[in-house]
Amino acid sequence: MDKTVDRGASCGSACPGKEPALPRQAILAATHRALTAREKILGDHPQREAWRRRVRDMKTGVVGHLEEHLAQLVRGVREWGGEVFRARDAVQARDFILEVARRHGVRTCVKSKSMTTEELALRPFLEKAGLIVTETDLGEFLVQLAGDTPAHLTAPAMHLDRHRIAALLAQHLGICCPADPQLLTAAASRHLSPYYGQADLGITGVNFAVAAEATLVMLENEGNLRQTATLPRVHVAVMGLEKVIPSLADAEACLQLLPASATGQRLTSLVHFLKGVKTGPRGAQAFHLVVLDNGRSRLARDPELAQALACLRCGACLNTCPVFQAGGAHLYGRTYPGAIGILLAPFLAPVGDIASLCTQCGACGEICPAGIRLPELILAVRRRSPRFARFRFLSRGAGVVLSHPSFYRGLEQGARWLESLRRRAGRPPLSFPLAPHSFHARQASTGGFPPFPQLPPTRGEGVAGAGICKLYSANDRISVTGEMPTPNLAERLAEAGGALHRLDTVADLARLVAQSGKDPLVVAQGTDMPGLAAALAEHGLKSQSPADLAGTDADTLVLPALGAVPEMGAVLMADPPGLLARLACRARRLIFLVPPESADLSLAQALDLTRQAPGPLVTWHTGPTRTADIEKVLVLGAQGPVVVEVVVWGASQ
Repeated sequence: MDKTVDRGASCGSACPGKEPALPRQAILAATHRALTAREKILGDHPQREAWRRRVRDMKTGVVGHLEEHLAQLVRGVREWGGEVFRARDAVQARDFILEVARRHGVRTCVKSKSMTTEELALRPFLEKAGLIVTETDLGEFLVQLAGDTPAHLTAPAMHLDRHRIAALLAQHLGICCPADPQLLTAAASRHLSPYYGQADLGITGVNFAVAAEATLVMLENEGNLRQTATLPRVHVAVMGLEKVIPSLADAEACLQLLPASATGQRLTSLVHFLKGVKTGPRGAQAFHLVVLDNGRSRLARDPELAQALACLRCGACLNTCPVFQAGGAHLYGRTYPGAIGILLAPFLAPVGDIASLCTQCGACGEICPAGIRLPELILAVRRRSPRFARFRFLSRGAGVVLSHPSFYRGLEQGARWLESLRRRAGRPPLSFPLAPHSFHARQASTGGFPPFPQLPPTRGEGVAGAGICKLYSANDRISVTGEMPTPNLAERLAEAGGALHRLDTVADLARLVAQSGKDPLVVAQGTDMPGLAAALAEHGLKSQSPADLAGTDADTLVLPALGAVPEMGAVLMADPPGLLARLACRARRLIFLVPPESADLSLAQALDLTRQAPGPLVTWHTGPTRTADIEKVLVLGAQGPVVVEVVVWGASQ
């Protein structure tokens, strides 16, 4: 990736020339859209508060028995063949990852979005050691091109508008593209596509680490995490020790709250449950889990502030924070911004104090999905802060003055005299508030307070997580036979851009495959059935083996599914091994065959089925891959499947 040579001139006059919007305008628009999308999902949900209490109670219990849960997780991961390293600080974590890279002869790395690796400053460290590291999340990739740091926990490029992004692609990659989010996403995805197969090492984060089942849960939308974790020879996952939860059953409330608060979705496009050593296209992978402390255990021992470790890293407190909206994450000068960043700063190295970056409006406490009492905890941090000792003294003095209006007016006269002296000396005037009577007079003379500034209007494109996104109209689909057993599943799939069918014959399945499908076609093992090859041949299609497509992506891939969850619009798949794993990551169109007896699972049943499923990796799909990293505008088909269709199968032979 060329980050130094300016290639923009080669694009000529076709390159967009509009000046980018101010970062604050981009941040305001993006946070407004994120809050709107969240409200559509959680605004009036009757179980919202029950989920919050469940997450808070569960995380509080974990913090009280942290070492027990971590020991259980470490034992389980080692039992299924992974290596675990507990890092005391960022230096230990970075050195271990570099040692792993050298042990396996790694030269090139791909990396998915992870705030913990940002905390480690991992990419600059590995690049300084001579490794080539490519960020694969679209937002992180754009931030890497810009030589910047993330502006948000879940939307790293929130501060970059479409025109600035178009200029970055032209300048650094020689890609000249109109400033349209869909075209920009497609151009960046094409550029990133070859990196996964060439990389020796994939680095990911972890959303939840389940102690009892030794399972790592990772959520994503773009499909880049799946490729990062599957295609290289080595996979390193990095997590803070607070990500541990007791059991898969405890993930239920987390999955209900995290996607809605982070991206305004019922569930992200992909949820991965890693519980064993994967077999990728290059054979069995080496797997390493890095568990980072870096001050977290000290925070866990603090009886007043330990609940900050319950944070799900959704970023909702940032979206609603007026200070964050004014300047984004860069205003805070730390990896973790906003209310949660204020609480973590005194504990996570390098230790700092940013408690002044809060207006005490209380909005963060209202929106936090984990029920963390953020405003109260920020006040506690301020009470401990040496910087606020001076402010406390001044505020007490101001309280005394303001409680006696005559005393205040007397001081005002003295202040005006001091101000006149400053003017005579040619110095700028003091900023001194007007006395109460003067304040009201000024308000009356000006007609009241100025209006609050309006947010920029949203554009006409789809907003991530909001509305219903359908790839085709109902007339484009084949006829549905019989009564739909789970109409809610159809609605949920349609929200995310997918589709549901119920089919009874092999001929119907062949017609569906042929519809909008083309070669290469692969029917995975486990979905073969008598007469399917002949039925496909009638439509001019022939299923090929994964070995025949060693260097080519499949257009359509037919796969068996474990079941479906109507509540979340998700279909469960045991990820296939070997060459088929690459095809499952990169096929344009996925068709899942779901047995009817497993088509109406509750979320709790789906988690239990995931726990029992054979194989090292289970992935939940909710629809096409997607991204909203460019101005929070929704684009379907980011770095993975563009079409996802679910077939409830009841074939009569």
